[in-house]
Amino acid sequence: MNDIQYVYDSGGQKKSVIIPIELWEKTLQVHKPRHTPCNPQEYYGIYQDRNLDPKAEAQALRNEWNRI
Repeated sequence: MNDIQYVYDSGGQKKSVIIPIELWEKTLQVHKPRHTPCNPQEYYGIYQDRNLDPKAEAQALRNEWNRI
């Protein structure tokens, strides 16, 4: 990491960075993790042993507020 160089302006403030190509190429290879859907069956707690259908549960919660 000693190969990283900072470029300062006349006031002594950092303005730029010079880094080795190897380090730059490593940063280009970093990818964001893919979004994986949530699976309630994987989590511990009160819902662990229940076979829930997430869409049906969401619909039931929506209907909870519908009053006649």
